[in-house]
Amino acid sequence: MESESGKSSKFDAVDRAVAILAALGSASGPSSLSQIAREVGLGQPTTSRYLSSLVGHGYVERDGSGRYVLGIGVYLLGQKALQHRDVRHLARPQLEVLHRRYNETVSLALWVHKELVVIDCIEATQALKQGATVGLPNPWHASSLGKSILAWLDEETLNVLLPPSALDTFTRKTLSTRASLEAQFQTIRALGFAVDDEESSLGGRCIGAPIFDATGRPKGAISMSGPVSRLVSEEIPSIGLVVSEAAKEISRALGYQESPQPRIRTA
Repeated sequence: MESESGKSSKFDAVDRAVAILAALGSASGPSSLSQIAREVGLGQPTTSRYLSSLVGHGYVERDGSGRYVLGIGVYLLGQKALQHRDVRHLARPQLEVLHRRYNETVSLALWVHKELVVIDCIEATQALKQGATVGLPNPWHASSLGKSILAWLDEETLNVLLPPSALDTFTRKTLSTRASLEAQFQTIRALGFAVDDEESSLGGRCIGAPIFDATGRPKGAISMSGPVSRLVSEEIPSIGLVVSEAAKEISRALGYQESPQPRIRTA
């Protein structure tokens, strides 16, 4: 059995290796041995030994001038970490916060192939309630979930997800043309959320916001639904900001770093 001092020594070695990786990660460019040693508070011979080991494992690389940068091994580990994150698990706490605050139905939907499928839902406890059904697809153009994602996509991707002719009509308020739908996109992007104002069912209103993955692709969306008598028009802006912030928290947990978003493709 190892002594406590042996364990401590091993822990110190891990801490030093992590400190070196962190220093390289925060550097604005390739770093010299002396720069790294100063940053982590170690002597150059000790720092050099750790760097040699990290280079051997692919977590650090040397450029043509002999300076050090993070290696491809760090990127691959990061990608694995993101792949193993369960969106439903990460989103659930945010859904619960929204549900406790408003006692309205909250939903999580993911973009799966060409469909938008609800994978989690917490229903309102009130007698009169609105909301989606887990496992069923939502209409792209007539739901706040769908519109909040569509607003960030380029025309080529929109052509894949939406029919070339008239859009299906569910109520007298459904947006039935691509032009009327796309006219909302700039506002949706500016606000950070979309609204289904009795477009999928009369008497119901829904506010949804997109979830982005680490690449900046809209992976899904969350929404809050309720009758128009409770989700009144005057409160849409304030509720929308709360739903949008919850979606941003989920996006950040998926590795997304917020920045001005270009219109993107699925590829």
